[in-house]
Amino acid sequence: MAPVAAEILVIGHRNPDTDAVCSALAYADLHGRLSGAPTVACHLDELAPETIWLLTHLGLAPPRPISDVYLRVADVMVTDAPHLRPDDTVRRAGLLMQQHALNALPVLDDDDRLVGIIPRGLLAERYLRLLHASEQLARPLAAVAETLDAEVLAGAGNTWLRGALLLGTFSPEAAAALLAPGDLLIVEDDPELQRAALLSGAGCLIVARDAPVDASLPELAAARGAAILRTAHSSLAAAALLEQSEPLAEAIERNPVTVAPDDVLSEAQQHLRAGNLASLPVIGADGRYLGLLLRRHLVPQNRRPVILTDHNHPGQAAPGVAESAVLAIIDHHNLGGLQTLQPLTVHVEAVGCTCTLIAELYQRAGLTPSAALAGAMLGAILSDTVQFRSPTTTPRDRAAAEWLAGLSGQAIDSLARRLFRARLPDPPPPAAWWVGRDWKVYHAGDKDMAIGQVELVDVEEVLPPLDELRRELAAAARREELYTAYLMLTDILDGGSVLLAANEAGEHLARKAFGVPFVGHRLNLPGVVSRKKQVAPPLAAALAGSN
Repeated sequence: MAPVAAEILVIGHRNPDTDAVCSALAYADLHGRLSGAPTVACHLDELAPETIWLLTHLGLAPPRPISDVYLRVADVMVTDAPHLRPDDTVRRAGLLMQQHALNALPVLDDDDRLVGIIPRGLLAERYLRLLHASEQLARPLAAVAETLDAEVLAGAGNTWLRGALLLGTFSPEAAAALLAPGDLLIVEDDPELQRAALLSGAGCLIVARDAPVDASLPELAAARGAAILRTAHSSLAAAALLEQSEPLAEAIERNPVTVAPDDVLSEAQQHLRAGNLASLPVIGADGRYLGLLLRRHLVPQNRRPVILTDHNHPGQAAPGVAESAVLAIIDHHNLGGLQTLQPLTVHVEAVGCTCTLIAELYQRAGLTPSAALAGAMLGAILSDTVQFRSPTTTPRDRAAAEWLAGLSGQAIDSLARRLFRARLPDPPPPAAWWVGRDWKVYHAGDKDMAIGQVELVDVEEVLPPLDELRRELAAAARREELYTAYLMLTDILDGGSVLLAANEAGEHLARKAFGVPFVGHRLNLPGVVSRKKQVAPPLAAALAGSN
């Protein structure tokens, strides 16, 4: 059976900046080389212009785009389970279930479209009807011969046998009274009863224990439209097996619950639990059968393995992380209360960039990234530290940048200038882009706020009208049910920021936090460039104090 998908996804935060993307690329490379496990870098949402420029400049493919990390039915379904056709026998179904340790099998037509399913419980019900000798049977001769492993001495394979099943425990003289036209008789080494049964109108003679058959009987059977089968099984075994020659068309559970390959696994599992089902057929968009979701896929081990870089706050993580197996967190932010389902590796340190930590991990492991990947990590450090201007910058960031510059062949000053110029799309984007570009939600007491930040050169020259920015900011705060929200417009070269608030409550909170009044709905913050270190803490403290 096909195994659960084992790919490890390495993912940065929502609305990814350059560090979120490049740290995912770098750590996926490092983890894959150290562990040997298939490890894939991914990204959420759209890539920023700065990041696109950097990857293009270095000739690096971007991470895999994803919208969530929910495990899907396609990730765990089995595609190599056997299937049946409607004309297969109940016996064949039972043998396949036993051989493959399955509790249900799909029944498909010739176009691989689902006819129904045969669960083990329904199969067991059919078995309980064994040896109902008075029951009228209707079976294809070919199915009976296959089930009994019988030699066909007379009769065509497409013939249907219809009649009651009797065991040959009576005398030849009683045959005429006991046998009706078309009945099936199981007989052993009794030549007289064999002949009498055919002359009495039996539709099929089943000769058990490979007993001899007179050479004239096949001709007699053909003349009377009857069939003769010879099997090595005993009479009682043949009678028991005969019930299992029933075509599945008579025993199929039709219109079963099905799932699609893109269905979220946890939702599909609810169908398995609610119906106490053995399996669910997986049906593609074209209506054709693709595989089975088995009851064993209910076990907790069926979780997507993920590694988080450059974030650990639930609000910044990919949808589905709460249901995933988080293996590690590599980050440089404060702890955000993310709950995990198992123990994990947590590497969180106060440096200016997650790629600094990953560069150090490469060095400790005695490994080096490729020149292109080193350039990406260098670009991330320059971006996050604003070319070492941010107060979050540490000597470790500078040391990592120097090491990566040597590996990549990229000059720090030149790369930084080109990187910052690439941050703004061309033509300049609308207000919604500015507000949602780098948006992070913070919790303080029972209130939530968000701070978006845009870092550019010559900010004032490219800004949309402030009224448009404030309206978009207010709409975003209402949409996410926040107490307030801010937009931090940082000029990289001037080394200062302008703060806009979504509402009056936000302006009041910022005046309290910074002791500076708003002028024309904007708060000038000279020397303030770090949201994480210079803006979020005083605002969060003021917000907590207002609860």
